[in-house]
Amino acid sequence: MATVSSMSSLNSHISRVVIRLESEMNYRSGQYVQVILKCGRSGYFSIASPEKTGRMIELHIADTRKPNGFLKKLKVSDSVAVVGPMGEAWLRSDNSKSVIVLAFGSGYSYARSILLTEANRNSDRRVSFYWAVRSENDFYERDILESLPKRISINLHLLNQESNSLSGIGALLTKLSYTHTCLADHDVYLVGKRDVCLFIRREICEKLGAKSERVYSDSF
Repeated sequence: MATVSSMSSLNSHISRVVIRLESEMNYRSGQYVQVILKCGRSGYFSIASPEKTGRMIELHIADTRKPNGFLKKLKVSDSVAVVGPMGEAWLRSDNSKSVIVLAFGSGYSYARSILLTEANRNSDRRVSFYWAVRSENDFYERDILESLPKRISINLHLLNQESNSLSGIGALLTKLSYTHTCLADHDVYLVGKRDVCLFIRREICEKLGAKSERVYSDSF
């Protein structure tokens, strides 16, 4: 069993949950775990910590606002089971291709692991991070984002509240295309709803030359 070591608020609906594992876990940036409570309730969460081997992992968990929501059932010192790591959309660090990471809402935790891992590498690889949310208040950890090396660019994007999800994503892709006219030599990492990620993959492959085999997401 693992133990909930600490919990703290990151914004109005996201909490940082640090879990101490019974034994060391080897994981890659972009992978996720399943957390199982004693009552049997479980959830899947991206590991927000940078890639490393250790007994502590950080998760960012959203409050669903429901009375029986996962976060409401979690308390410091609780014993939980952690299954993983899982996922195939992990950071490929065996090449020098430039990287683009697109995250939506609480998908930031997935991107965070990739960004911090890349920041810790002795590399000149360029990384562009795009984070799209519905409200300005959804952004958090701006101090961490601002402290990243200059080779990692940060692009914060507010989705149009009045548009449907895919037309709002179109505006984000237009913004991306201003600085990235061709993605043939990029690795692209996506985290979000399945229909959104599939839409983005199709658009960037057809219009920006991205290679489908170099577009990674566990939503596919």
